[in-house]
Amino acid sequence: MRLFLGPDQALKRYLTLFYGITLGLALILAILAISLPVNTTADPDAITQTALPNTAFKTQSTAEIHRLNKPTSVPAIPPTPNEETPSPLGVTSADLREAQVRLWQPWTGKTGDVLQAMVDEFNRTNQWGIHVSVSSYEGFGRLDEEMESAIISGTLPDVLIDYGYQAQNWNGNSILTDLTPYVNDPVWGFSSGELSDFIPGFWAEDVVKNASSGGSVRLGIPFYRSAYVLFYNQSWARELGYSNPPTTPYEFTDQACAAAKAWTAQGGKTDQNKGGWLITPQPGALAGWIYAFGGGITNPSGEGYLFDTPQTLQAFQTIKDMVERGCAWSKAGLNPQVEFATRQALFVVGSLFDIPAQQEAFSQAGSKDIWEAIPFPSRSQAAVDTYGPSLLITRSTPARQLAAWLVTEWLVYPPNQTEWVSTFEVYPTRQSTLSYLDENSNQNPQWAQALSLLPVAHGEPSLASWSVTRWVLNDAMTQLIDPKVSSDQIPAILENLDAVAAEINSQVR
Repeated sequence: MRLFLGPDQALKRYLTLFYGITLGLALILAILAISLPVNTTADPDAITQTALPNTAFKTQSTAEIHRLNKPTSVPAIPPTPNEETPSPLGVTSADLREAQVRLWQPWTGKTGDVLQAMVDEFNRTNQWGIHVSVSSYEGFGRLDEEMESAIISGTLPDVLIDYGYQAQNWNGNSILTDLTPYVNDPVWGFSSGELSDFIPGFWAEDVVKNASSGGSVRLGIPFYRSAYVLFYNQSWARELGYSNPPTTPYEFTDQACAAAKAWTAQGGKTDQNKGGWLITPQPGALAGWIYAFGGGITNPSGEGYLFDTPQTLQAFQTIKDMVERGCAWSKAGLNPQVEFATRQALFVVGSLFDIPAQQEAFSQAGSKDIWEAIPFPSRSQAAVDTYGPSLLITRSTPARQLAAWLVTEWLVYPPNQTEWVSTFEVYPTRQSTLSYLDENSNQNPQWAQALSLLPVAHGEPSLASWSVTRWVLNDAMTQLIDPKVSSDQIPAILENLDAVAAEINSQVR
């Protein structure tokens, strides 16, 4: 038995497929080819129920945010900068006249149209005559390909929207602007109130270490975030005797096992493991459970990743326990939204982007069941796994960079951010935006529930290597649900996970 992938797959999937890297493969192949003894005598009920530390970043509760921000209104258009104060940037309004800014974004269709409308309004109302032209691409992958070509040809955009790990990859070519001077500029930057308005965890994600100086640089401004949460069938759970969603892993397991038992009792003999938690291998699913058990993904005392911890071990053991007891199941080729809507599963992991599809699945199934978006249960602090892109500015001239900064400020200005996140029902990155979302969020109960989970959000790493490493979690989950892998093998899986992640991190920087 091989952990994660076979050697030929590892070569293609983790390194060559993404970056064409050839160094260090011998180490990875040796790690992936390790064979472990199978022991099927593990006692799934022997997991110690110990309290774990709270590692979620701190924010106000959604109710508190609403209470504090509702009395405050902001103009539809950002206020005019006061140029009586000298700016260290050395750019004046006269320098900005008729500036041309190129913005690249990864959306077409309806999504692209919404962003275009926001940019059109900036073009119409900005006092400097700055004009922004937008280039739209079919997804982040296509945008990344265009950026690679632009780096070679020197035809870079001024602003682009992409993930933090890509920003670090590109900044190896020193093409991105450190936004710290713009954030702190007394004329053109954010006020202290605006800075505190950004949700702290999201705001911190774009600050990275400068490899040359050893200091820190800010490569982006967080645009929006999505999240992985648990979808939970409240109606079915109440029929099973549970009046509330699970708040601990023990309660989660108990409810999932009850659903699996009910499925079997109702005649589900051909798929006896159905009914509990439908496991869908995806990075956010395993990351959410790691965070819920108090674990982490990055190494808190050094560089890179750290998976081999007591907390992550407990998370893996709990998942394996549920699989061995028939309370969690997985099957390739299924539509998880359909399975969940037809009571094939009491729980399934989904992202905020999955909520509309899940609502449609219930409608198509003719189901009147009430379902909720809930966090990953924890013994100490529930968690959701968040991810999303930021606004990046490339290096050019002082005037063009400032013009690009003004566009960036516009896109994250609370009324504008409200338009974006309410259209696509994702997380805002500014707390005051929540006060504008009440009416919209009330029309979508699952999105409103997800918004209430912002205080327990954990962002995914912004390391350059995360673009590759995140998929290793998929393979770890695949091993956990493999009946040929026992609980006794989990420590070795974690050791190998750390070794593979370290090797990827050493080469993708």
